[in-house]
Amino acid sequence: MKTFIYKILIFFVVFFVLYQITVGKTINEIESRIEFSKSKENIEYVKSKIKEEMRKSLTKEKYISTEDAQLINDFLNKIKKDLKIN
Repeated sequence: MKTFIYKILIFFVVFFVLYQITVGKTINEIESRIEFSKSKENIEYVKSKIKEEMRKSLTKEKYISTEDAQLINDFLNKIKKDLKIN
């Protein structure tokens, strides 16, 4: 009976260690990335980058290409047509 209990304990310890090494590490890494993306410094950085890109776009004479403009226009027209209720 003692050997059975020892084997069960050893099995659970090994299982726990393997779980922490594989799945637990991945979960911790994902959690840390989420926390970093929600940090105040990161949010401020993203805001400043967006503002900077908006300023750059204002100085350009033509921000998007003719092909992109046509594609966006066609897409918006399609949405308008789909939203019309007859």
